[in-house]
Amino acid sequence: MLVGVLTALGVLGAIGLLVVLFLQRGRDGVDLSLGGLLRLYLYLASLAGVIAFAIGLAGIIAFVLAAAFGLDVVYGGQIQRPFPAIAPACAPNNTCPPFVTPLQPAIPDPRIRQQTDDLVRGVTFVIFGGVFWAAHWWARRTLSGAASGLHRAYLIVGTAIFGVATIAFLPMGIYQALSFAIAPPDQFTFRPGAGEALSGGLAALPLWLGYLWLVQRALRSAPPSSPTAA
Repeated sequence: MLVGVLTALGVLGAIGLLVVLFLQRGRDGVDLSLGGLLRLYLYLASLAGVIAFAIGLAGIIAFVLAAAFGLDVVYGGQIQRPFPAIAPACAPNNTCPPFVTPLQPAIPDPRIRQQTDDLVRGVTFVIFGGVFWAAHWWARRTLSGAASGLHRAYLIVGTAIFGVATIAFLPMGIYQALSFAIAPPDQFTFRPGAGEALSGGLAALPLWLGYLWLVQRALRSAPPSSPTAA
């Protein structure tokens, strides 16, 4: 769910960025020259790298939460209470043989595999997303010419994407974690874990705050707009 939501938000954000920039073309927006199209690609690719980094960070957070608070809290589970063993009935006037409890084969917990998959996915996406973003950030720095309008639109789109992801995942994850910790357990009801929502919200929160801080800094450093002549 996390990958799908962030991917959908990224696609919608990229579409919104393109629409805004082409509507502003000629007014500090993006041009259709080779340099302008290259700069646009670099910003879109940078945004994709940050989204991949967020997906990986969520996987690492889920692994850490499962190690700290247990698999049930993160991945959900059903309370299992062992039933007492019942000795088989014996025929009348016969001596019962000693009752031996049969050994049950150990069944591996699939949530352990899920926790390992989250760690592998997290490390892979964090490294790939970080390298992908760093490469395109460096390429943007080497380009000559100003791209203030494109840069501001990139910051706004990143703030919107991770702001929506934070408000969509974090409250639900906190609610599920508190419900699991406070509500009494039921033996016959599967309780969903808070892993994906909570880890996704915790991963999106610092990125949202970072983009928001960059937007505030860009607003403070922007020159005041001159009044339009009557």
